[in-house]
Amino acid sequence: MPANSSSQLDSPRAWVVVAGAFLGAFVSFGVTYSFGVFLKPMALEFHVSHATMSVLFSVIAGLTFFLAPLTGELADQHGPRPVVAAGAVLMAMALTATARIHSFPLVVMVYGGGLGCAAACIYIPGVAAVGEWFKGERRDLALGLAISGIGCGTLVAAPVSAMLTERYGWREAFVIFGWTSGALLLVGAALLASPPASGAKLKAEIAHKLRTSSFAFLYISLMCSGVAVYAAFVFVADYAIDLGASRVAAAAIIGYIGASSVLGRLGLNALAPRYGLLTMYRIAFLILLISDGVWATAHSYPVLVIFGIVMGVGYGGIAAMAPAVAAELFGVEGLGELLGILFTGFGMACLVGPPLAGVLVDYTHDYKWPALLALVAAVLGLALVVPVRRQPAEPQQERAAGAA
Repeated sequence: MPANSSSQLDSPRAWVVVAGAFLGAFVSFGVTYSFGVFLKPMALEFHVSHATMSVLFSVIAGLTFFLAPLTGELADQHGPRPVVAAGAVLMAMALTATARIHSFPLVVMVYGGGLGCAAACIYIPGVAAVGEWFKGERRDLALGLAISGIGCGTLVAAPVSAMLTERYGWREAFVIFGWTSGALLLVGAALLASPPASGAKLKAEIAHKLRTSSFAFLYISLMCSGVAVYAAFVFVADYAIDLGASRVAAAAIIGYIGASSVLGRLGLNALAPRYGLLTMYRIAFLILLISDGVWATAHSYPVLVIFGIVMGVGYGGIAAMAPAVAAELFGVEGLGELLGILFTGFGMACLVGPPLAGVLVDYTHDYKWPALLALVAAVLGLALVVPVRRQPAEPQQERAAGAA
């Protein structure tokens, strides 16, 4: 394949890249977002509080997004395949090694650090590659399909992890997840390839994009949505158990979030050409807000199921359209680095949301507080995404476009 031929855009080879990115998101986030299923058995074995276990999740998700600028830049320079392959090896090693650890500080280092570094190597490099293999409306569709791997992975991994934990215990479940995820991720890495016409990024142009007001609003609103989303992934299963649900039924709520997030990723994306990408992006934030209102008033398992389904649509739409919104607002040049920086907003959410929710639960012994925290965060996220606007091109960019 000619590496610099723009004729490869939107080609069948480009859709193979989408499949690779989908598989990477399926595995990495399926494993990561199953954390809520393992929270209680691990907390009981290691004799740690909800707040302490929430810190473990924050390490995983925080590293996933804080290392994303580095892994995105590495993928821009060397291609996504070697970066994702490294993530596959890291994830397999982290999960299988954690199954043999009996010290919680070591769990934080090996499971938290290893899984976080692995996911950072997988997600942004794959998504950025998809964004650069397509143009126009097909880019939005391709990104939506690739990122829908997160929802599909959550749908499958959460109930599977609950069943494995009940049958074999969480340690053996980690071993099974480790070998399976490593193999699948190596397949995903093999499907990826460097985008056509990829070139070195212009640091000055990236810096200009980061200084715009739209990037600031986009970043903070994404961070607020992350607080709402991660509070749910960590605590909604235990909330359901507190209401009398079985462990598998409680894990199923996380699966419902994943399943309906596919609808949000593909359905809201499909409406973007008709109603506008930014409009549908804001609607996704509104749906997330509505879902958190349902969670905050839930008193039964069926209501929590409704919450999971509605939240999945909003969360899925936000996750799917955020890369497309960034590409539309700022262009695809240096998209890997730009998305890496943008998604550190999720990393900030991980540092704030789950630990704060865990402290509230430990202090009040009431799982309603994570829902209220998510509701406040969703309100702020919607308020901050409204002012986001497309940025005018820099004068030198306009001259270059005219010359082209």
